[in-house]
Amino acid sequence: MPTNQGEVEIPLGTLRCTLRASKEVSAYFGNFVNANERVARVEQEAMTRVIAAGLGKTPAEIEEQVYEAGLLNLSAPVKKWLDLLANGGREYVPPKPGEQSGNA
Repeated sequence: MPTNQGEVEIPLGTLRCTLRASKEVSAYFGNFVNANERVARVEQEAMTRVIAAGLGKTPAEIEEQVYEAGLLNLSAPVKKWLDLLANGGREYVPPKPGEQSGNA
């Protein structure tokens, strides 16, 4: 259960949405679409990189824990966290029909 907006609990700890985590994910994957696609394919390296960014650790520090926790067990909360991270730590709420998205 998350303690704050922009946080997701996983067996390894709490993934936190921070600017540092956002920059690490974006720098490694090139963009959030690539990160999401690789997490959706349940790639070991991608999952480890994303989780490390969210925990504020290095991939080497957590790679064994990620493996032991099980990639399939981690994929849904990691995907949820990536979506929050891409939106500044907040849930995305699409505009209702007829509303401006704020990007105009």
